[in-house]
Parts: sequence; C-alpha cells; structure tokens
Amino acid sequence: MTGEAHDGMLFGPPPQALERLLDEGSAFVPPGRALDGLSAELACRRVEGAPHTVAEIVAHLHFWQSYTRALARGERPALPGHATEGWPVAGTDDWDALRRAFLEGLAEIKRVAREEDLSRPVRGRETLGYELTLHALHNAVHLGQVILLRRMLGAWPPPGGGDTW
Repeated sequence: MTGEAHDGMLFGPPPQALERLLDEGSAFVPPGRALDGLSAELACRRVEGAPHTVAEIVAHLHFWQSYTRALARGERPALPGHATEGWPVAGTDDWDALRRAFLEGLAEIKRVAREEDLSRPVRGRETLGYELTLHALHNAVHLGQVILLRRMLGAWPPPGGGDTW
C-alpha cells in the first residue's frame, strides 16, 4: 500500500525509493559523504552572514532525527515549543560524536523505511511513510546548507568526491 492514497492520505514513496532518498538518492550527495573529512574546527567555524555552523546544522538534523525515530518506535514525543529548541548547541568537543550519532541514526531510519509498515499512523493522521518522507526532505534542505558552508570554508569537495556544480 505504500505510495498509494488512502483515506485522503499519501503514505509516501515505496520503501526502496524512500530508503534511497534518505541516503543515496542520485539527486543528492549522500549525508555521510557531505560530512566526510570535515574537522571539528571547520565544522564549528562560523561563516560570515550564516546563521549556523555546520555542526549546529548537524545537531539540528540529529534533534529531528531523534524525534522521527521516536515516532517510528510508537512513542509520542512532544514538539518543541519554539524553533530555537530544535537547534542544540554544538562545539568542537561534540563534533565527532555528533557526526557519528547522526549517521548511526540515519542507518536506523533507513532500516525503518525498508522494514516497517509505512501506512501505520504515527502522529494524528500522519503515517510513518509521510513522516519519513518529510524527514528525507528536511535532511536534503539542511545538507544542502552544509555543502554550501563547506564550499564557503574551502572544504569542498570532501575526500570521497562530491558535485561541484
């Protein structure tokens, strides 16, 4: 039933497509590569005019990833009262653990997309498939910001390569 409309709801793309969008979709640089080879010093360096550092963006992604994982486990996590609550502080001492936690969480989200019932309601009328699709789109937006910041820091492409156009 994934990918089909049911009771006016869209479950999202089929599990294989959703899993690819989360990590390896051909339209995006995979998250692991986007973060590869980035030192804590560069991840935490503020670019003039940018509201966040790379580390702060990854902390934000991890915050919402934790929320999505909780939904997938059947929990009812509370939404933050203000947007600033979804932007945890991240410093140089946090970078390696933060990067690792984000990528490990991504592996779990991909497993959920592959193995779980995407039509299962998880938040009101929203289905797991919808929430995972929303998560993939959220990651894409912010990983694009990471790539732009890396370019501005002179740290792009990463060691594994990445689009430069």
